[in-house]
Amino acid sequence: MAENMNGGKTHTFFSWASIHAWVPPIYKNQTKRPPLFSYSNYTASPPSLAPHDSSLAWQDRLHGRSTSWVRPDYIVKADDDSFVMLAELEARLRLELHAKLASHGESPTSSSSVPSDPAPTSEGSSTIPQPLPMASIPGNLVNDPLIYWGYLVTNRLHKFMAGELYALSWSLVEWVAKDTSVKGLTKGAEDKQTAKWMKMHPRASELRWAGERCWIYDHPRAGTVFVSSAALKTL
Repeated sequence: MAENMNGGKTHTFFSWASIHAWVPPIYKNQTKRPPLFSYSNYTASPPSLAPHDSSLAWQDRLHGRSTSWVRPDYIVKADDDSFVMLAELEARLRLELHAKLASHGESPTSSSSVPSDPAPTSEGSSTIPQPLPMASIPGNLVNDPLIYWGYLVTNRLHKFMAGELYALSWSLVEWVAKDTSVKGLTKGAEDKQTAKWMKMHPRASELRWAGERCWIYDHPRAGTVFVSSAALKTL
């Protein structure tokens, strides 16, 4: 498609993700259970696997199984010329997902509805990994995180996450894709527009603006790198 940075493609991206974004389930030989949210029972048939997909998903496929995939906890928007340290990104997003629950001394899962963790499968075992059973989600467990994560940019009038890379938790993605008011506000500087959408959310006061001082920078030859006069004297 033709480049249209401020012409609505970001809304199109999140709308596409709200329908087509699926990830492998958590398998029983992984040690931590996922928290239970309103979308935890959403499943779909697994797609064609890519080389970078989980080895457990490949093992599942090679044994003739077709375990359903599940919704992700986040959708990340990143520029296609960004170099992203995926393990670091996942770790930071995972911590943020649990931050509110931990600060209130709550558990993201219910021991009465989720079985205890089984022992990890020993290396070299022929046991086929099985997905965790999806428990029904009681109303009192529905506490979907509302997280807008990224490198926070501020000025006198606006605050927003830098457009190189930011993440929305799943419930925010679904809302952005479906809200009629948002659909009428898709044109304009895409990172600032995304921030405007967040401020329009019906639970905006509960939304977590998770700003991190990430190491985000331009390539030295990009022509957009700021170098102070003091730094120039040392070069």
